[in-house]
Amino acid sequence: MATSPRRITWNIRLHRLSWISRWRRGLWLALVALSLVVALSWPIPTLQDPPENPSLRQIWSYLPTARREALVERFLEVKGAASLLMDQEGVRAVSRVLRAEFLNQALHRPATYSDPGAAMDEAWNWLAAIHALKRGDYPDLKGLPIAPQYVLPFQLDLTNAAAAMRLPKGILAAIVDNEQMGGDKALGLSRGVREVADQLAENLAKNAGSSGGAGLVSHTVGLAQMSWQDALKQEPRIRAFGAWDPTQPFLRNEDEARVALNNPYLNFLLTASRLRGYLNSKLGLDSNDTRTISGHWLYYLGPAWHNWPPGADAVATWPYAFHGFFKGIFYETLFSIR
Repeated sequence: MATSPRRITWNIRLHRLSWISRWRRGLWLALVALSLVVALSWPIPTLQDPPENPSLRQIWSYLPTARREALVERFLEVKGAASLLMDQEGVRAVSRVLRAEFLNQALHRPATYSDPGAAMDEAWNWLAAIHALKRGDYPDLKGLPIAPQYVLPFQLDLTNAAAAMRLPKGILAAIVDNEQMGGDKALGLSRGVREVADQLAENLAKNAGSSGGAGLVSHTVGLAQMSWQDALKQEPRIRAFGAWDPTQPFLRNEDEARVALNNPYLNFLLTASRLRGYLNSKLGLDSNDTRTISGHWLYYLGPAWHNWPPGADAVATWPYAFHGFFKGIFYETLFSIR
């Protein structure tokens, strides 16, 4: 049956309305998409810390121009000295530590010095000592916060423990230096109090199986000041590395942990195992991954984390961390030539 003219006209109108509706809908979607593109590309003002890798001039923007330019020049001198002693990865690590120190100073976060010039002078002194070692000379350690008398007698144990856990030996040496030198503060009272507390806790642990209240005073034991509680947790990793006699039981209680931690080699081994767990995590490795790890930034992470884990994660540069970094490189160099 033929379609009436009225029906044809009505169909044409519906088609036009449908086409207009689709056109309008498409135009609307295009406008929405365009507005999203503009919105996403437009900078959104936020209150944030300075850029992740700020330039020195950004960090020192609070200083007068002349002072700022003089500091930049001095920084380039220190960086140039580092480039004569180590590879580019090492130079970047020195630069990173110094930049972290400068940024922490500017933001009033934990830092070693209040003035960037003082930090660079100390870095220069550390590099000069490392340079002397590489030349075969005796380094001038006067004024540097380092106590090799506590470290050198244990060079073999430190080297073997680090090798067992496949990490740089300078890290462990720096930790021991930090902890033992710290014990000399307050005219020796710090070391004396700690040793008395250690002995009291050890006697109680032997007699009662636990130090009880004394354990609250003396958790850490030995040259690297490893806590006996942490020592008991190291079995899976140490066995994964094959660093424990498979025929011997692992530490089972506080008494056994304290005895082990008073043995220099075991103290270093247990400390290295605990540290290795952190470094594996930081590097995105499995907790018990046994691959050898290396890199100059480890000389910051190791001593910093051993002393103050949150500070290491925040790249704070308090004295243990700042000097520990340079100590790690110093002892790594020294142990490699002795």
